[in-house]
Amino acid sequence: MTRHHPGPQHPVLSSARLSSELAALPRRRREREFVKIADELWLPAGLPLGFETLSVAYSRLYPSGVLTGWSAAVLHGIAAPDDAIPELCVGPSGRTRSGLRIRRYRLPASAVEHKRGVAVTSRRWTAFDLARFTDHLGGVIAVEHFYRHGFSERELRDVVDGQVGAWGVARTRRVLADADRRSESPKETEARLFLRDAGFTGFVPQVEVGGYRLDLADPIHKIAVEYDGAHHEHPEQQSKDRYRRNRLQAAGWIVIVVDHRIFRHQRGDLLQQVRAAYAQRTCRFAA
Repeated sequence: MTRHHPGPQHPVLSSARLSSELAALPRRRREREFVKIADELWLPAGLPLGFETLSVAYSRLYPSGVLTGWSAAVLHGIAAPDDAIPELCVGPSGRTRSGLRIRRYRLPASAVEHKRGVAVTSRRWTAFDLARFTDHLGGVIAVEHFYRHGFSERELRDVVDGQVGAWGVARTRRVLADADRRSESPKETEARLFLRDAGFTGFVPQVEVGGYRLDLADPIHKIAVEYDGAHHEHPEQQSKDRYRRNRLQAAGWIVIVVDHRIFRHQRGDLLQQVRAAYAQRTCRFAA
């Protein structure tokens, strides 16, 4: 592990305080002016406790620790998902604390960078850790998120090729096999992998048809699955969606629309609709 290089500090590093640094303050003043976020760690009251703030603050508790996972990603300018947990690599040993995920392994020096005085894993290593330590779907979504920020598959493969024998390399290779840089949203990816696992392997993301882009489409059979997020509930967007889908249907496409509720609670119905669409196409080809 490497220690922090001197340089301009992240503002949270300057404001986070250890209990020992506040020992001289009267208890009431300390509790009025600061908020305790972990054993021995305090932040000024009124400071927004966002994910980046918490991640950087936790690093004060581990002088030789290095932010990794989504905690490193946000320092690289990549937004973390809402359910992300602050994450630190602390070497072979380190105390566990509530609200913080600890990784206990030795980082190679080449995997460590410094962002505003904070030690973080490099972009390549950050993607590697997310791919190998997250469940498969989460790993695929993470890697695709990096793709949307200019990350290349070659960058991650270079790390994997150099870490043969390390934990999670095989898992990372499976993640890379399923990650698609054309994907534009986590829900789209989840739907694609769900359909793939059910045997529908012809769907690819963001297929252009007549000036439109379909979330998931099988161009050979002209079947599309569209995932409507919250913004599709706006009346103006609904009108645009209907116009677009009417034109697609007129061009011979079967369009199946999915939203959050359908995908979460009616997956069986979704599969039946997709099967019916393929059966309809098979009958047409046979005729």
